[in-house]
Amino acid sequence: MQSLGIVLLLLAILLCPSSSRAQEVCFDDVVAGQMVVVLEQAKIAEQQLTIAAASNVELQQQVEILKGTVRLYEDQIVIYKNMVEMLNKISEAKDKLYEQELKAAKPSFTDKVRTNVFAGSIGVVLAVVAILLL
Repeated sequence: MQSLGIVLLLLAILLCPSSSRAQEVCFDDVVAGQMVVVLEQAKIAEQQLTIAAASNVELQQQVEILKGTVRLYEDQIVIYKNMVEMLNKISEAKDKLYEQELKAAKPSFTDKVRTNVFAGSIGVVLAVVAILLL
């Protein structure tokens, strides 16, 4: 319905004598020049707005990518913290194991007594054999 009204309005404008409209709308050269400048400025502003909108979309995409990167880094930090905790636990377990091995490697008092008694008995046997042979 609106398009029909617009078409009728355009036909009425086209059918009216153009000379009568030209007399009603007259501009001097200065005003016409100002209108052309304003129209050109509006066209330039529209182009700049289009470029700015495209840049804004691109920047929003970059922000989303950066947010994803930050999330990945945060996940990596959590993983590294867990790794450090695990390494600390492994280190503590190794320390305990080394302490146990060290305690096991040290001869106890009874081991020292046995070694000394055994060495002493061999010495006595060799001394007896030496006395018998001489």
